[in-house]
Amino acid sequence: MADSGIARWGRAHVVEHKNPTLAPEPERLGAYHVVLLLLLGIATLYEGFDASMLTLASVDVRATLGIDLDDWGTIYAITRAGMVASFFFLMGADHFGRRNLLVLTVGGFSLASLATAFAQTAWEFTLWQTIARLFLTAQYGLAIIIAGEELPSRYRGTGITVLTAFATVGTVAMAKASPFFLLLEGAVGNPAHDFAMHLVALGAAQLALPYDAAHWRGLYLIGALPFFLLPVLYFGVRETARFTAVASSRAAMTLGQTLAHQVKEAKRLFEPQYLPRVNIVSLLWNCVYLVIAPSVAYWAIYAREDVGMTPAEVGDVVMWAYIAGAFGHLLAGQLIDRLGRKITCAAFYAIAAVAIVGLFHTQTVPGQYFWHIATVFFFNCAIGATHVYASELFPTDLRATGYGWTTNLFGRVSEVLVPLMIAALIPVMGISWAITLVAIGPILGALLVIKYAPETKGLSLEEIQEVLGKQKLTEGG
Repeated sequence: MADSGIARWGRAHVVEHKNPTLAPEPERLGAYHVVLLLLLGIATLYEGFDASMLTLASVDVRATLGIDLDDWGTIYAITRAGMVASFFFLMGADHFGRRNLLVLTVGGFSLASLATAFAQTAWEFTLWQTIARLFLTAQYGLAIIIAGEELPSRYRGTGITVLTAFATVGTVAMAKASPFFLLLEGAVGNPAHDFAMHLVALGAAQLALPYDAAHWRGLYLIGALPFFLLPVLYFGVRETARFTAVASSRAAMTLGQTLAHQVKEAKRLFEPQYLPRVNIVSLLWNCVYLVIAPSVAYWAIYAREDVGMTPAEVGDVVMWAYIAGAFGHLLAGQLIDRLGRKITCAAFYAIAAVAIVGLFHTQTVPGQYFWHIATVFFFNCAIGATHVYASELFPTDLRATGYGWTTNLFGRVSEVLVPLMIAALIPVMGISWAITLVAIGPILGALLVIKYAPETKGLSLEEIQEVLGKQKLTEGG
């Protein structure tokens, strides 16, 4: 299963075929590590770009496709189901390689976003965005896993949060770009908007589809741009040394044998050795998404319809909030590598819960700026720390599977279900109090971190497995 083009570092670190081990990892960042973070950052940038696009364009998409506010929560929940299904791709990364699956998912997302630009019904929009989120969530997780396996231990937390910061930069880029595309009625066009809509018109003509000049279609056309990055990712990102070492010890298998082996490997997550790790990571993500999912789905609607903000004001608020959020990711990386995972994660979970309540109870534009910046900053700190936990608690041969099942399957139950619940509560409580109700999630997450999460600061991935294994033996004894 090992890739024939694996880099020298990876090949040199395979010491024994039957019992592969790794030579000591480098202590400092090298030139390849910097290039790697840049390339992976480009891949993760679209995570924030696409998620922000769905939020900022929500009013315009609903108007074009005739989607009621109540139905929007259902559509949002369905698209999130695509994020859950992405765990299939991450399972495959433990057998077919991290780099190969990364290229596949980037290409898949690009094509799905392109198809969204030409959706004619609410059903088509939901279908293509569900597929887009499937590929995008998988590529995001793969980028984090690759960085976690390749970077030196002392920089692992910082490196992973740099990638999550790129996703935040993508959100900023979308917030800045959206006013140029989501024009108000009667507004004068601009070169970016006019060119994108010209391409949409050409595409509609080629596909024999009606052209309605809906501005949001130009935004989704931009989502196809990562397709042109595929050669750069394929030749610029090499397979990780840790995966190479594991893959070199496996016998050749047919596709059917590989699939059966994947299922067998996934069952290991429920063994006593790994189940506590699955539980803590899954619970942490559910606590986060309990409030993030509905707030992302409904904030732009709240801001425009309750507060009375224009699309330009909404985009500007999001831009400044996520600029601050990018610094939140970077601060989290420094703190989790210096102070530790537990204290950083727990503290920012609790503070973020307070901030999001303030965001949905503020009726002024300056208040929206303040609370949105605070919310994104502190949540991004907490999310960065949680991604580090999810990527380092499982052994190499189970890492992508463990990350996928905890982060994208079990960890996203609340992300799929809660928007549906909020949609039912809004007519009774209003958006503000419905969001306040679920703000308890991060508080619970903070308590779980303090009580159950391990501290992995400064440990290599192999040392983490030794420590957790000894703890399990001690508990069993």
